[in-house]
Amino acid sequence: ISIKEQIKQDTMPTLCSRPKRLRSLVWPYKMETDKIIKAERKCLIWSEQLENETPAIVKMYYRRGIANFMREKILTFRAQREFRILNHLDRRGIPCSIPLFWTYGYRKEYGFYEIICTRRIPNTKSLTDFLAPKQRADKNIDLGPLFQMVRNMHECGVYHGALSTKNILIDDRGKAQATYYIIDLARGWLFPSSISGKKIAWHDLLKLVSNIEKDLGPAYCAPYLAQCGLGKGAIEKFYQAAHRYKSYSRKQKRIKNALKVKVFFLALSTHLKKRMFE
Repeated sequence: ISIKEQIKQDTMPTLCSRPKRLRSLVWPYKMETDKIIKAERKCLIWSEQLENETPAIVKMYYRRGIANFMREKILTFRAQREFRILNHLDRRGIPCSIPLFWTYGYRKEYGFYEIICTRRIPNTKSLTDFLAPKQRADKNIDLGPLFQMVRNMHECGVYHGALSTKNILIDDRGKAQATYYIIDLARGWLFPSSISGKKIAWHDLLKLVSNIEKDLGPAYCAPYLAQCGLGKGAIEKFYQAAHRYKSYSRKQKRIKNALKVKVFFLALSTHLKKRMFE
């Protein structure tokens, strides 16, 4: 059964292990510009209505270069990895953009590309827009559900990698408690076990907290960090690290990559030990 037919029947597989060519989607260079959400040198994001009327968001990484394309085909495509992480979150009941399918290929206009398609989340806005002074009527915002969601994400072994306010959607339509959604895990990583409380999880929190406190003021997130498993002493250390934190510095990138390797092998060894004693 083809991807086109599976979308039509709303019976998409949990993982497209053999991705097919995209035939039912409208390519960006043929569509109206108001459908394009983001256009960068090597990334395009646009909205799409699938054949079964499913509203979708399509993200394409293009002009990958033959070396990168072959390396990812042998190892793991970025879109494939993001699909797997989102599927993992969705199965564990953590609000996120539900993945529909991923694929890769070549097209003259874009070169080697890879695509992930997710279900569009209606009636939401980015947390960045929500926290903007012009949009915000009440300065006392309950971020408890957000930090609980982040803790749940870390406990199921997911590292986001770019957990900024623009990558979190919020639905606050007349609700006592807002609903938050995690999106865009292009830099994410799925570990075999929980990373909650580990340094790798701190990098997600540092990025999120620094973004939020730009709008809501210093130490606004301190009461919520306890929900992420940080004690009083750990919260003090966290804010000391926050003063020195620069997410895009080369030093931070080296630290994060080293932590990824360390946490992965620690989690893997723990998993293997459990299997041995079962």
